[in-house]
Amino acid sequence: MRHSTLLQRDCRQARRILGLWLWIAVFGVGVWADDLAGSASALPAGLSETERQTLQKETNPKDHLDACLKIGTSRLATAVEAVKQERYETAAQALRVYTGLLDYTHGYTRQTAKEKVRQHMLRKLETTLRQQLPVLEWMVNGMPECHEGCARQALNRARSIRRESLNAYFGGEFLRAGDPPTE
Repeated sequence: MRHSTLLQRDCRQARRILGLWLWIAVFGVGVWADDLAGSASALPAGLSETERQTLQKETNPKDHLDACLKIGTSRLATAVEAVKQERYETAAQALRVYTGLLDYTHGYTRQTAKEKVRQHMLRKLETTLRQQLPVLEWMVNGMPECHEGCARQALNRARSIRRESLNAYFGGEFLRAGDPPTE
């Protein structure tokens, strides 16, 4: 009698452990698949439908990067024109999209499989950001305090991505976080 009670209890524990393991495995795989799909196709919020279609259409990594940089440059130009016309809310919105696009572009570039293609893309991203940094600095100084945060965030993110791109391209700690970037 005692033997059958122990056997039943062991079977119940084994079923619970197996059920828990299956639940973790199924839930974990679902979350992992969502993360993969989200990281690969999570376009930034605020893009127009034509911008989204342009980015989704480009499957070649170099062309996709070019499309991202072109849209980002366009958003930055929109923000500059809005600041000149003193439409600061429009400029702030364009800068939010620009910052989201920078993050997306940087993540996409870092995920490119081929080393040679990734190096070329990192160099192109860094060069574009180097050209855009003075514009972002001008915007930080040209916007009122209530909207300056968007410009400062875009500037800081551009500097950070540029530094990370240089470090990835040249390897190691080419530029440390405290070093001012060279122009």
